[in-house]
Amino acid sequence: MAQPMETTSIAVGPDPATASRLPARFYLDASILELEKRKVFANTWQLAGHAADLATPGCYQVANLLGDQLVLIRGDDGVIRGFHNICRHRGHELLKGAGCTRRITCPYHAWTYDLDGKLLHARNSEHVASFRPEDHALKPIRVEEFLGLVMFNLDLDAPAFQEQFADLEDEVRQYVPRLDELAAVPSSARDATTLKCNWKVLLDNCIECYHCTPAHPAFVDLVDLETYRITCHEAHTTHAVESLNTDNAAYAYDPNDESRHAVFWHLWPNVTFGVFPGRPNFGAFAFDPIAPALTRTRGVSFRLPGPKTESELAREQYSSEVLWPEDLSLCESVQRGIASSAFEPGRFFVGDIADGESEIATHFFQRRVAVALAGA
Repeated sequence: MAQPMETTSIAVGPDPATASRLPARFYLDASILELEKRKVFANTWQLAGHAADLATPGCYQVANLLGDQLVLIRGDDGVIRGFHNICRHRGHELLKGAGCTRRITCPYHAWTYDLDGKLLHARNSEHVASFRPEDHALKPIRVEEFLGLVMFNLDLDAPAFQEQFADLEDEVRQYVPRLDELAAVPSSARDATTLKCNWKVLLDNCIECYHCTPAHPAFVDLVDLETYRITCHEAHTTHAVESLNTDNAAYAYDPNDESRHAVFWHLWPNVTFGVFPGRPNFGAFAFDPIAPALTRTRGVSFRLPGPKTESELAREQYSSEVLWPEDLSLCESVQRGIASSAFEPGRFFVGDIADGESEIATHFFQRRVAVALAGA
């Protein structure tokens, strides 16, 4: 049974030491998700995928963001562009999945578009009074490439990605050796997973390590939690922790390997970059809301050319078969708890140091949600 909308204000104050968390309705109510669609996802940078997967002109991939059908495609000039994936005639979907094409042709009435979105041909349009092809180009979205990733934004007037996430490239390069070599290899796409929880439950979980000691024992053996530090920037948080134990319960790696940290960057609102100890690696993930209590995760991973090493395979196995299932179970349990009549929003545990025990980044995230939806 749906809970009635509360009339109290959002209770995430600016001071994490005294603020309360978001009320239950923000994880349960369909009207909140509709607000988030307009106030959060309509004007923020989202992850499309790996630029190397769109290597040549005409290569494309289709995306879906809360019902908006989108296509990312590389033009004849080498530029990756994005459009709403609907025909300007009757709204039929133009492309599906991923592939390569020389022209974009609607399967309904055969309207044909160039790779840059211009309408090339509309059958019988010469008989339509005042019909101008330039008035019927595909609707564009904003697209930028970042470190081998394709990012998109539905808001054509949004600040540039590099402007909004200033210094992020320098941070990533600091912790990801040979990043340009990694980015040149076509992606190893992660299988999409659907979780029975709100997208914010998943974010709340992934941006704190307060739960790591009881819930992720192998990860705690992989890293030195005494070195865990969190930095809150303008629109993202950085979580960095050293790895001193190469022979650990998670996966063993060569002491001579170049990556000796686990680092996670959480970009407002729902994109995460990450690197694990061992051979150079980099991953990017998106947590896409589907319904109030349903979230899809997807991602791509970057690696060096050549066959995977034994330690790389072990790292992938740990991530997909141990670490991720642990988080999935936690988040689905929290969602069930929030739906309980006994649930009340708790406090943030922040302490004096932004370390592995701190929930400072959770407050950072929930405060941004509260501000984005305030007054809506």
